[in-house]
Amino acid sequence: MIVVTAFVKAKEGNGDELERIIKTYAPKFLEDEGCLEYRVHRRLDDANVFFFYEKYESDEALKNHSASPHFKEMGAAMRAYVDGRPEINMYREV
Repeated sequence: MIVVTAFVKAKEGNGDELERIIKTYAPKFLEDEGCLEYRVHRRLDDANVFFFYEKYESDEALKNHSASPHFKEMGAAMRAYVDGRPEINMYREV
């Protein structure tokens, strides 16, 4: 099992727009084969920071997620609203 965590920061004043984009695309990922969990949270003390928690049953499922059309569309839609690069970490269940 693979777990992915990511922190994404919205540009100042763009948090609501980024949330709208995330809410549009997140349900599509849950339909992908091998995606077990896909949750996004917005930080309470800084509404510009989003925390992604994703769980995939295999390396192949994660690879398929990254190659999906909706992954690429979401990335393109988010680009104008994101401040800097996301911090992404990947873990294998022990």
